[in-house]
Amino acid sequence: MASYNNNASHRGEAAPPYAHHAQYRARAAGSPQFSASTVTASSSVVPNQTPYQYNGPPDPRYTSNNAPHYYPSHNFPRQQQVQQKVHAVEIPQSSPSFSTTNQRIGVNRQPQLSQAAVVQTPSSEKHGQHTNHHQQRPQKQAPVDYQVLLLSLSEEYFSAAYKHGAGMASSAPGTSDREYYKLIATGLGCLEAVLGRFKLLPEREAIVRLRYATVLFEETENTMLAEEALGKGVALCDRHRLFNLKYNMQHLLARIFFGKNPRVAFKFLDGVIKDVQAYQHIAWVYAFRFLQISLHLRLSTHQDVQSALNQLKQVAMVSNDLGDKPVLAVATIIEAMTYVREWTDEESIEQAQMALAGVRKLQFDSEIAKLHQLHVLTSIVDLCCSLHCFDPAQASAKVQAMQAAMKNVDSSRSWAADGSFVIPIKSERISSCNTQQGILRKEHDGSLALTFNWMSKDDAYCLGYFLSGIATAHRNTQDGHKSERMFEEGIKRMKFAIDDKAKAALPMSISCSTLKRRWHEEMMHNMRLHLAFTLCARRSWSAAMTEKDLIQAYRESMAASLQPVSESLQRLSVYLEAVICQSVGQVEQALSLYENDPCSLESCDKAHRPSRLHRDVALLSSLNSLLILCNPAHPKHDQFAPILSRIEQLCLHNPNRQIQSALYLITATTPASPTIVHTKQALQSALQTAKPTDNNQLMCMLLNLLSWRFFRGVVGEQSEKSAMTSQSQAQKCMDSLWISVSAGVLSDTLEAAGKTEEAKQVRENGEAAAATLPEALQVAMDTES
Repeated sequence: MASYNNNASHRGEAAPPYAHHAQYRARAAGSPQFSASTVTASSSVVPNQTPYQYNGPPDPRYTSNNAPHYYPSHNFPRQQQVQQKVHAVEIPQSSPSFSTTNQRIGVNRQPQLSQAAVVQTPSSEKHGQHTNHHQQRPQKQAPVDYQVLLLSLSEEYFSAAYKHGAGMASSAPGTSDREYYKLIATGLGCLEAVLGRFKLLPEREAIVRLRYATVLFEETENTMLAEEALGKGVALCDRHRLFNLKYNMQHLLARIFFGKNPRVAFKFLDGVIKDVQAYQHIAWVYAFRFLQISLHLRLSTHQDVQSALNQLKQVAMVSNDLGDKPVLAVATIIEAMTYVREWTDEESIEQAQMALAGVRKLQFDSEIAKLHQLHVLTSIVDLCCSLHCFDPAQASAKVQAMQAAMKNVDSSRSWAADGSFVIPIKSERISSCNTQQGILRKEHDGSLALTFNWMSKDDAYCLGYFLSGIATAHRNTQDGHKSERMFEEGIKRMKFAIDDKAKAALPMSISCSTLKRRWHEEMMHNMRLHLAFTLCARRSWSAAMTEKDLIQAYRESMAASLQPVSESLQRLSVYLEAVICQSVGQVEQALSLYENDPCSLESCDKAHRPSRLHRDVALLSSLNSLLILCNPAHPKHDQFAPILSRIEQLCLHNPNRQIQSALYLITATTPASPTIVHTKQALQSALQTAKPTDNNQLMCMLLNLLSWRFFRGVVGEQSEKSAMTSQSQAQKCMDSLWISVSAGVLSDTLEAAGKTEEAKQVRENGEAAAATLPEALQVAMDTES
């Protein structure tokens, strides 16, 4: 979404309020926006200059429980004191002290009473001789601009707070956040003093009000005060035709309204967009529409998704007519991403692929070729489309394309450290923009640039590892556990991003750094989740349990801190626990997890608008429950037929062909199969459905069932080939359970053919594989045999 890009705070939402003035322009690394000489003039005495003395009390308005009691005072009566020989200045106790080191200003955390600086005037003695010259009159000191001083102090306080924001997000509550909020409150107090005690130029007043409201919105819950400041600022901008500042304020107002009532925010934005269109300020039409799109997608209801798609079409139509190709490319890629995110059927993926085709047509444009983020995002969305289509061959090719796009991430100059990037817009879209900060800014060449926030380079790499691991998981046992290595590398990078405090050099607020940390933790545990499923596929249960325990500990810590966990992580982690229980022989515990929330079909029926993930997990839980209930000796065997009839049509109409194949497999093994013809048709359908998915585990189960069902006790070359193919597939999967099962089928076939020695060797190999299985599973196999 389009947003502010503040170098001082790196929040990506508000520009420094007086960044376009030379004396206030922020330096590149988020350093203070004033020089050492500015403060030196107010905190020390220069020889031959007349000082000022302040003896007034501190302002009681800025004393509260959360604010420090030593705000800089704002009553500065200029009482000139002229002495013949000694000039002194006394800094009141209510003022913080400053130190100048290496031409940089450092704010001391505790108030100090500075000693009076004493400077002797030139005496009448020179080189040991007494003279009778008249004493020189002291020169008058230039008056201190307290307005400039307070504005500079406010940015210094904010910079000092944001400098350690990332480290405080990971520390224990109450340890360092108190000092952080003291600095924020002091900076706000300085801005309040400027607004309340000085007559400012209209443009400067608007900038200060915008900065004041932005910090209130980001760091406090006092939105009423922020609305009041912005309301006065908008009226001021209207009187003096300060369009760019006015639109920045309205952008912030819309986000404030969204936090209270989203529908009020949307109605407000509709009115703003009409006014901006009337003035033909097209660049800000883009900015407000992109904001509205991001707010709609945040709600994620069906109505809001459709509204976001309509807004995207409006942006695409206007940008296409005016020739703003970078804006058109961004709108098109967001449209494709929206279709993938809200995927409900195959039509959604087709629409996403059509949008991606439109983006590829624009990639040859010279302006778009410089936007490396768009190329990476396009490759990521394209890979997600292939994963949703369950086409492993196509997904493998898309992984290579994504990795090729990722190779140039480190060398990309358009990729800022905080993940933000800008897209160029023709300067005639709004001629009154002259600032180099904020949502819409003017570049050095005179063109306009619209700012967007995305992910940093490290986060993009981690997302690439995550998607690569998912796309290669089906061939994990054949290519040297490549998928596992992808997940492990992504987890390692995420742990480094979370734990390495020294690397968190970007100044940012504590709220922003907290959100970033939560995203890193959520992504890391999603990688752990998929790594655990990959380990389960090759029956590495101890390693899978370790990952499961780490995910469970994360969920418990989030619940203890009253923080929400994503639906996908919560649902899939419960399903993972059930799968592990079933695989190690704890079938009753597994059945209990399958039949209860959040994995049951009943929970899916109760949901107002269940996601595709919710429905698929419910179907997989039911299919696994049928594998337990199919045993006639089970106490709940009578539920087998009702569950099978309930999910049959749901599975057959599911776009995931692996779920369809699993249903055919269970149908072929059901005790109620009427004839051998019915079993043969079910197995044939399962093989045809599973083959395009390249799911080796499904193929292993189907081939072993086929050999056991149709070639058991049959002597002949075909029966031996079938049994050998089944064992070869089991060894390819590295599945000890099916290796032992296929060895038993092959040894029986060889014994029937009179090949006793070969049958004995195969049986010993099968028994060795069975010895590695969990004890409960070995007992169950012995009972069945």
